[in-house]
Amino acid sequence: MEPIELLRQAGTLVRRNEERQAAGGEAFNIFSITKIERAEVNTHSAMIAELLNPRGSHGQGLTFLALFLSVMGFEHDCSLVHASVRKEESFAGGRGRVDIVIHLKEHLILIENKVDAPDGKGQLKQYADIGEASGKTWHLWYLSKRGGDASERSHHGVRYQRMSYREHILDWLALCVSNSSSTPALQQAIVQYKNLVHKITGTTMTHLSRAAMVDLLNTGDNLKAAEAIVAALPFAKGAELLRFFDAVENGLSRLYTRAAAPNNFPGHDYTESTCSKWFMVGKDKIEHVGLFLNIGIDGVLFRIEVATEALHYGVVSVRDGKTGSIDNIKESVRHLPQNLLPRQWRSFKWQSCMFQDVVATNMECLQRPDQVVTEVLQTIEQIKSRHLSAGGR
Repeated sequence: MEPIELLRQAGTLVRRNEERQAAGGEAFNIFSITKIERAEVNTHSAMIAELLNPRGSHGQGLTFLALFLSVMGFEHDCSLVHASVRKEESFAGGRGRVDIVIHLKEHLILIENKVDAPDGKGQLKQYADIGEASGKTWHLWYLSKRGGDASERSHHGVRYQRMSYREHILDWLALCVSNSSSTPALQQAIVQYKNLVHKITGTTMTHLSRAAMVDLLNTGDNLKAAEAIVAALPFAKGAELLRFFDAVENGLSRLYTRAAAPNNFPGHDYTESTCSKWFMVGKDKIEHVGLFLNIGIDGVLFRIEVATEALHYGVVSVRDGKTGSIDNIKESVRHLPQNLLPRQWRSFKWQSCMFQDVVATNMECLQRPDQVVTEVLQTIEQIKSRHLSAGGR
């Protein structure tokens, strides 16, 4: 089959899958609508910890915790009666806060939750120190979307167990759904969260649709054609991203001019090459592609970029030609709009709004640059208005 025909038939399968999801109400997701779908602490850690908590508002007692430990293959002979679960728990000795902690009579389970944020320096090592100091048999679990390895800079050789949203969390949530049939409101809330996890892990396609896609790819020489398509995909997506940034810059150029990146900025200006590389994997992939704007306020630049998998816009502090801290932003602009949230990224610090999540696999927002231009113009106007009212220049 020719690649064009293969794409046409594959597109038909994708559309049918999306239509089934829309008809079943799966396209309506409260986490996505409120743009909190990738918030590690306030969405994912909060939801998981609450379901695990035997005294949680779900009212199911130990059921969900027992199911979780079973999915993780955690073998123990202690009672769960006095088990407790805490989110963002702090420990003595300045070792930081652990995302999710499960306290059992003889065991301590420390879970580091990573959706998008990079590993912190010595983070897992610090958690291992917490485990050692507990006097219990301790277990360190590293949760990521696909169950990948933690970085050396985080674990420093300590032992840890990998776990994934794609496998462990989805399997556990499916069991939670099955075990909450007597409480429809709770069951629907878990279904909503389960659908969100499918979305962030790229597993929204149903088993039926996936089987049909497999059959299509295994027909004739379609696998060879699919390989050619996969090889060209980053460049095709890159071209779409390039058109998006060109349209955004053009839409803003009447009022604001493009600015050079600060000397120490680790990201990239958008070009044909960098836009394509943003979609690549492994060593060829680059992060933080976009553009800076001069909005006429000393000490800050406005940034629009794709980072990890999301599209952001916001303000970056600039002092002496280099990026600064979030505190510096607050000194330059005292009252920022509420949609700009602090982002303490390892690469740089800024305050931004996440316009669209999962851009790498859901590129529809790139076809609507006017919406981004409108939001950016409104945000900049608010920044400048508040800055002037506070006596800024």
